[in-house]
Amino acid sequence: MNAPVAMAGSVFAEYLLRGPIVWLADLAPAHDAAWTARHDAWLTPDERARAGRIQRPERRAQLVAGHVLLRRLAAAVSGVPADAVRVGAEAEGRPIVAWPSGWRASLAHSGRWIAALLDAGDVDAGVDIERHAPRRDIRALVQAACGVSAASDDEAYLTWAQREAEIKAGAAAPSTWVATWTGHALAVCARAAPVVFQTDLGSDRPPVAVSIDWQRRGRLPAQALPQ
Repeated sequence: MNAPVAMAGSVFAEYLLRGPIVWLADLAPAHDAAWTARHDAWLTPDERARAGRIQRPERRAQLVAGHVLLRRLAAAVSGVPADAVRVGAEAEGRPIVAWPSGWRASLAHSGRWIAALLDAGDVDAGVDIERHAPRRDIRALVQAACGVSAASDDEAYLTWAQREAEIKAGAAAPSTWVATWTGHALAVCARAAPVVFQTDLGSDRPPVAVSIDWQRRGRLPAQALPQ
């Protein structure tokens, strides 16, 4: 399966001129042995070795699905075949699209969902997705980690996702956009609000635009982020 999607090239490239693009995908196909075998050739030796070191099947599927999703997004922007896109990582683990180059990349996962981001800006960008977990004391966690007193669990999850996106983006990205989507908190720290699409990793069908009601937020205080 060679997957630049049907709208490859100009449409997504035009979106990227205005701001980041986020693709969301269910990782269920990555649990299928045939899917994994088909996409193994897409991965570099380093990626395969990294996946092989992960003991938990769910976590291993998240890594492989995320790297495949990032390739498919880069293919849709550039028009090159997805299996020709080269993905690597910086020393601290940040994903990079090594070829075609020139973009900022970020990945996130929570439960069954994977998020991949590309941006053409001159500063790094970050994406995060957090599944609402009923038994998690998220407000206490946010208070302890961020020094923020959230008025509700929903607000706490948005703040936590914002924190994670800002850590990934580093200090230069000016703003963060947050939203709640199907029981998940989404956050993107970047130069502009993102456009979002949902795609199916198990097929070559074109991705579908997702309407997100983003809220723009200023950066969290520096003391809320690890140094």
